[in-house]
Amino acid sequence: MDDYDNLLNKGISAAEAGSYDEALIVLSQAAEQIQSPIVRSYSAYCQAKSHGKLAAAAQICQESITREPHNSTHYLILGRIFLLARKRLKAIKTFQTGIKISPNKLIVIELKRLGKRKASVITTLDRDHPLNRFLGKTLSRVGIR
Repeated sequence: MDDYDNLLNKGISAAEAGSYDEALIVLSQAAEQIQSPIVRSYSAYCQAKSHGKLAAAAQICQESITREPHNSTHYLILGRIFLLARKRLKAIKTFQTGIKISPNKLIVIELKRLGKRKASVITTLDRDHPLNRFLGKTLSRVGIR
């Protein structure tokens, strides 16, 4: 068990440092001992980052959330995968769900990096409505917004 914990921590550290291929190797060694949801989630994230397997990675993370719904780390990883897939709104909702479950400093960092969005120009229209997008961009360029 000690060896597993060391491998898991080393794999997570490598993934957080951006060494995804190294993390995959270490996490696969940890998975040989115990196939835990956290190992599967981090491995999926590394696969998504280094090999672009976004849909499969998201599916694995959602399975991990089903197995461990009270572990906010799965929400962190799923949110990051959504960001890679350019699904910002889904990522934000996933991060917010993770924060509600348990405090996670990495989720807080991700949310701060994303920043707050300004209110829609025309509040009666959806924020993705072409008119709202056009007016928002135009007013920002002019300096009014």
